[in-house]
Formats: sequence, structure tokens, C-alpha cells
Amino acid sequence: MLNFFNEILFSYGDSNEKIIRVKALFFILITIIIAFVITKVLKALTLKFMDKNADSKGRVDSFIQIQKYIISFITFLICLQFLKVDLTSIIVSASAVLVVISFGLQSLFTDFISGVIILFDGTIKSDDIIEVDHTIGKVQKITLRNTTLITRDDYTIIMPNKKFITENVTNWSHHNDIMRFKIEVGVAYGSDTKLVAKILMNCLENHSLVNKSRKGFVGFKDFGDSALIFELYFWTSEIFRIEILKSDLRFMIDKGFRDNGISIPFPQRDLHIINPSGKKNNESENDQQNPLKS
Repeated sequence: MLNFFNEILFSYGDSNEKIIRVKALFFILITIIIAFVITKVLKALTLKFMDKNADSKGRVDSFIQIQKYIISFITFLICLQFLKVDLTSIIVSASAVLVVISFGLQSLFTDFISGVIILFDGTIKSDDIIEVDHTIGKVQKITLRNTTLITRDDYTIIMPNKKFITENVTNWSHHNDIMRFKIEVGVAYGSDTKLVAKILMNCLENHSLVNKSRKGFVGFKDFGDSALIFELYFWTSEIFRIEILKSDLRFMIDKGFRDNGISIPFPQRDLHIINPSGKKNNESENDQQNPLKS
């Protein structure tokens, strides 16, 4: 068995002085297995730690990714050592290449640094609902280079991390499980405003997705050109699919108004027609009064 491990697999270098034996491949395999086990153990410990610390729970995926990168890099270096590769020459060569191509990889490095900031800053976490670059989506996964979002239309956007650092980002669910939203509606002049408010509040009370612990309210916003403008404020945890909830409430409001004889007016305008040929009309009247004029 020992003779088998000492068998020469191949050799390279000047005069083939660097000899790779079978045992080198065996050690490489053992190193990869150990690295895999360490990765799994660290992941389990990280998940356990994050479960105890609610503030760090959103960073778990990102932290595990960094662990994988570090362990993979160390494993790669150890395997090169078993293959008797000169790491010094590789590092010098890689440094020279990086200097040359660094200008072309500036965007990549920016995304990488931004990813590190996002992972440890904690302002954006998995399952957060964010708005960036006029796009609203739920964070699915954060890596060192990009962040994956799923939109309300259920399609996936892979966004570079630098956008979350260089642009304004609205995090709808950063520290809140529920948020306040509003629906605006107009009714005809002469409508019973107290009845309107009662109908709007009944719609809130009868919808299961509206949060009942924080009571909504009706605001009389303004006297519009064609309608009395009301705003219905409510709280809900249905943040990501809020448009569906708003649509349900509008259906309920429309039915409530119809049942109580309250109309939602459409814009109305008075049209005044001005005759620009007033002079010709006067001349025509003079002609009628003077029939002898040719």
C-alpha cells in the first residue's frame, strides 16, 4: 500500500526535478473533504448564532457566502502546495496582471466592496422590500457581487451592489412589519360626508388583511374642482402585494357607495364658445336694416 502511494504520477520542471506522487492526490482529496466539512460546520454554527441574534439574522446568507469564499481560497492554496507549485511566482504574476487589468475591473471591484458593506452594514437584508432605481422588489439573495430581487410581477432582477451604495434606496420593511398606506377617492358635492367616512371605515373593518391593532382613519383632504376628496389611511403587513389589497378595498368602496346612493363624479367642465367674427355679424345686421345698399 505504501508503495502505491509513493508511485510517481508525473514530474515537471527543469530536468523533471518536481515529482508528484499518488499520495499528493490523496492529500488533495482529503483537504477538499475537510474543507467541505468545515464549511458545513461553520454554516450550522452561523445559523445557530443568527437565530439567537435577531438583528444579525438578515445577514446570515451573506456571511455564509464570505465563509465559503475564504475556505475555498485557503483550500486552493493548500492543494497547490501539494502539487509543489511555487506560490511566490504565482502571486507576483497575478499582481502584475491585476495591475494591468484593474482599470477594466473597476466596476467589478466596486460591486465587491459594495457587497461587503451591504453584508456587514445590515441596512438591506434578505426578505426586505426595497425600492431602488424606480423598481420595487423583495430581496432574495445578497452575494458579494450582486443582489437578487423578485418583483411584484414575479420576475427576477439581478442588480449590481453598487446601486445600493450610490443611489437612494427606500427600504419599506427595514424595522417595520407593518406600514401605512392610503387610498384616495372623490365623491360628488352634496354627499353626506359623515356617511362617506362611515362607509370607508366599514371597508377597512371588513377586510382581513388590514391590521386591526392600529386603527385606520379617514381624512377629508380637499374641496376638488369636481368632487370632495377623501383619503382612507390604513396599516397592513401585506407590504409586497399591497396593490392587490388596495384593489380589494376599491371594489368594496364602490359597492358601499352604490348601495348608499353616493356617486363618484367624473370631471366636468363648462364650455363657452366665443364668436371671433363679431364684426361681420354687425355688418350683416346693417345690411338687413339698409336694403338699398348694394
